[in-house]
Amino acid sequence: MIKFTNGPDSWKRLDYIIMARGFVKPYNDYQILKNDTDWLISEGYNILNFDCTEWSNKEIMHTSLHSKFDFPVYYGHNWDALDECLNEIEIKENGLVVVFDNLDIMNIKLAHTLIDVFVSSAQRHLIFSERLLILIKVESWNFKLHPYGAFNLYWY
Repeated sequence: MIKFTNGPDSWKRLDYIIMARGFVKPYNDYQILKNDTDWLISEGYNILNFDCTEWSNKEIMHTSLHSKFDFPVYYGHNWDALDECLNEIEIKENGLVVVFDNLDIMNIKLAHTLIDVFVSSAQRHLIFSERLLILIKVESWNFKLHPYGAFNLYWY
């Protein structure tokens, strides 16, 4: 995995930009998304694609996530199980990029929770020098998500 430095060579890298801005990058143009995923592949990232138009309900979404991530058989098909299993995945090579195509087709609350869980996991993986990046393809520049990836206050 490439080590970032505090200088222009790192600041210009796509992976650095995505991580520095919250682990998520939105797209509304397939060609730009393809160019970026091609660059990420050339840098040693693995890509995992999901088409959200296939997710007509939360159960289908969880079944798709379970299958593509090869989660354990006991995966509970709920947000807590997704959070737990994402935190346990092994990220190889330079990192893992998860692409959610047509995310704006989903119910906005469902989409927000999905991205929030992935960003929280990306933050945790970074502790172990593993990179998890999330790319979302939407149709409209006006697509918005509420803030995501926030931490709770824990009393130790």
